[in-house]
Amino acid sequence: MIQPQSAPNTKSTNDINWGIIAPGKIAQKFATALQGVNGAALYSVASRDLSRAHAFADQFGFETVAADYDALISDPKVDVIYIASPHTFHTEQSIACLAGAKPVLCEKPMSINAKQAQSVFTAAKDNKTFYMEAVWTRFMPMLAKVREIIDSGRIGEIQTAQASFGIDVPFSPQHRLYEPKLAGGALLDVGIYTITFAQWLMQTPPEQITAAAQLGTTGVDERTAVILRYPEGQLLTLNSAINSKSNHEAWIFGSKGRIKMSAFWQCQEIALYPDGADGEQEIIKIPHRINGYEGEIEEVNRCLRAGKIESEIFPWSESLTVMQIMDEARRQIGLRYDCED
Repeated sequence: MIQPQSAPNTKSTNDINWGIIAPGKIAQKFATALQGVNGAALYSVASRDLSRAHAFADQFGFETVAADYDALISDPKVDVIYIASPHTFHTEQSIACLAGAKPVLCEKPMSINAKQAQSVFTAAKDNKTFYMEAVWTRFMPMLAKVREIIDSGRIGEIQTAQASFGIDVPFSPQHRLYEPKLAGGALLDVGIYTITFAQWLMQTPPEQITAAAQLGTTGVDERTAVILRYPEGQLLTLNSAINSKSNHEAWIFGSKGRIKMSAFWQCQEIALYPDGADGEQEIIKIPHRINGYEGEIEEVNRCLRAGKIESEIFPWSESLTVMQIMDEARRQIGLRYDCED
């Protein structure tokens, strides 16, 4: 059971002032977490629609509203910017923030392809400014618990794993998930969670990538399957969809046992079978303190206070590997976006 949200913090002079670009649905969840994170201040919001920014600021208690994105970036009181716009704007907006020496937490996927991702990392390095992709899953306490179980040897050596993330969104050519101009499709929106899971689990790039997909009438991938083969022969099967709901589970199969991660992308409960198929299951629950977004916020705050430009928990190299895997999967299924030209 998710615990009640903490009350908003009283602002102090040591708080890190957060700004938000694009106050949409995911930004609402993010702002809810910001309200309960010690040392994080809800400072400013920017939107293409100024009235929308004001409504968002009033709803969550932000101090001010920026006239536009440039005003947010140039505001000396803004310490870090969370980018929550559609996929196709991530690269340009991230680089603009970094060029203005503003640290960035950018919603996934951080870019459309690996080339764009590398340009963001170059900007962060050149400007000596912090950057991290916002994959909230990577900072949930349950992942640390699963890693502890794996490292303890309770399920033996990893042999195979699978993850599924399918949602059922009614078709509309104007919906962002079906719109190629917004880099819609299953892989970049929900498939990224399955691939990030695979890379977190294996901690090394795959040696073979095999992908298949069903492309819809608008040209985006409505269903995609990816198989990753790793150097020691482990096989990971990953499925994603935007028009077919799945169970959202991930399974890790070892030589001695297995782990089921329920709703793996926001995991709060696992079932551990340490003695193989006939063993008794052990249920482990670790609920979110707020709503799950608090972990990535706290990691950014930690890194900024330590003067880092990159998180060692979720480094640039991991984001880049995920983008490279998705690039190859899209090459195989024949999916390219106009904005890549």
